[in-house]
Amino acid sequence: MKELEGLQRRLTEMLLAFRQFTDAHGLTFFLVGGSALGACRHHGFIPWDDDVDIAMMRSDFEKMEQIMETKERRIGEFLYSPVEDHVIPEAPIGYLYDTRHADQGYENVAKIDIHPIDGVPKHRFLRKIQMISSLIYYLSEYRLPVKNKGKKIRAVSKVILTVTPDILFRFYMRVTKKIMTAWSDGSSENICSLFGVAGYQREVMPLRYLMPLQEASFAGETFLVPGDLHHYLKRLYGDYRKLPPKEERYPRHDSYLIYQESESE
Repeated sequence: MKELEGLQRRLTEMLLAFRQFTDAHGLTFFLVGGSALGACRHHGFIPWDDDVDIAMMRSDFEKMEQIMETKERRIGEFLYSPVEDHVIPEAPIGYLYDTRHADQGYENVAKIDIHPIDGVPKHRFLRKIQMISSLIYYLSEYRLPVKNKGKKIRAVSKVILTVTPDILFRFYMRVTKKIMTAWSDGSSENICSLFGVAGYQREVMPLRYLMPLQEASFAGETFLVPGDLHHYLKRLYGDYRKLPPKEERYPRHDSYLIYQESESE
């Protein structure tokens, strides 16, 4: 989609700036979700995609957040929004925002979603504990009902929010984070993006789907992607090579309008 070209160019600039930052500090990130799908199917952005999804293993992600604090959360023109102190409430992941059009509101600017990847326990019961802990963490962070996890979970989350005193939410965050991140991201057989849009059950997959990482072409540059890209994408999307219906091929945000206008000035 030609109208998205300005936004996607800016997102590529953001990716390159973030890679320069991570390389300088010995950290690694890789494309995931729709961006990994774009690299595989289109060798770049999905034509109608209006953001970028990347991931870091939990150990690297935590180091990244600590380093960002020493740099006032900035990489040049880009602002990092940490998990527990978001610029705007979204999912409990990291975000990198473009400040060039910040006067339009951060919900309208180019952004990169940065997902931490955690180890997953082998036992089914412990997996339920991890999943429930991540949901309570989300509730405690935002004080909002859980989204995109089904009607039952949303209803339960509303009840928890109603009966829980505000003073307990900080405590809940500390405890649930320790629980949900308790399994090593390097030695576990399975991993998960706990707050990925596909949901816990589909986001859980073998570590070998990710590691070792491989290089792939994306928007005229080379970035890292999951090593077993076929099984990774099949796990998340099923028949990932099949394009969605035409009526579903559109950007989900209006941010591209800002960049379309700025390109024409």
